Amino acid sequence: MLGKLRYAVDEIAANYDRQTWWQNRAANRVVGPIQSRFHKNDGIRVLDREWDTLLVLDACRADLFEEIADTDTYDSYERVYSAGSATHEWTKANFRSPAKTDCVYVTGNPVVSRQVETAFHCFLEPWRESFDSEIGTVPPEGVTEAALEAREQFPEKRLIVHYLQPHYPFIGAPNLRYAAFNGTEEVTTEDVKQGATDIWEAVGLGYEDADEVWEAYGNNLQRVLDTIEPLLNHDGRTVVTSDHGNNLGERMPLLPMRLYGHPTGIHHPALREVPWAVIDGESVGDGDRQMTVDVEEQLRSLGYAD
Repeated sequence: MLGKLRYAVDEIAANYDRQTWWQNRAANRVVGPIQSRFHKNDGIRVLDREWDTLLVLDACRADLFEEIADTDTYDSYERVYSAGSATHEWTKANFRSPAKTDCVYVTGNPVVSRQVETAFHCFLEPWRESFDSEIGTVPPEGVTEAALEAREQFPEKRLIVHYLQPHYPFIGAPNLRYAAFNGTEEVTTEDVKQGATDIWEAVGLGYEDADEVWEAYGNNLQRVLDTIEPLLNHDGRTVVTSDHGNNLGERMPLLPMRLYGHPTGIHHPALREVPWAVIDGESVGDGDRQMTVDVEEQLRSLGYAD
């Protein structure tokens, strides 16, 4: 008890003059518990849906996806309600179970590695080799490379590929880099700005322009959309989705305040509405999936093979 009290005192002493800190604490401590009484089982469970390849674009709002991606190029598109407002919450809701999940999971997000307890058929972590401290994130190209290799190695398994983009830091906007990727102490970021814990808080504090941040957010999404192209050309059903979104100053229900970022346990459309974009490849028989493009050709298109 004394340790918790000391922690609370230290937190308040360090953040008492930051409005955004108080807003997030109110959201977590007040709004979240109230909302959980009414939304306990809300949100889809991705394993219950039909797909062969699931591409998870981290922290991608549905409206951002609709602005940047051409949804008409997909066989079907809808918004779905996520089971979490942060990666670790989404991961627990979807994959923490005593039962074995017979999928191959390729993750570029370190947070997933810390949360998953379910025994996947195979769990691959390309972020461990691909994290770039100079840009403060895991570039999507290495994740696609690992996913293509996993697809070749396990053609009969459902494949989940979890990218870190469009989550901040924004690769093409070093001037907007405020913090290391949080959620794990195993990775660090160089040359970050001070005064805010992340880019969303920087907007809330008035350090950065919301329109400029939205543009950089969209550019980060475009980067990963370009990178997933080799994974879309495949038999079976491929779905592009996200684990959660981000608040960028939208007002919260129940409290007269605005919210920034993606605190856990919050039910707000900007956080919970995510894309569900479907590409239906040709049907496959007898459970065997054949690649429509040779893996070496796909790797060469990404610059990874000679």
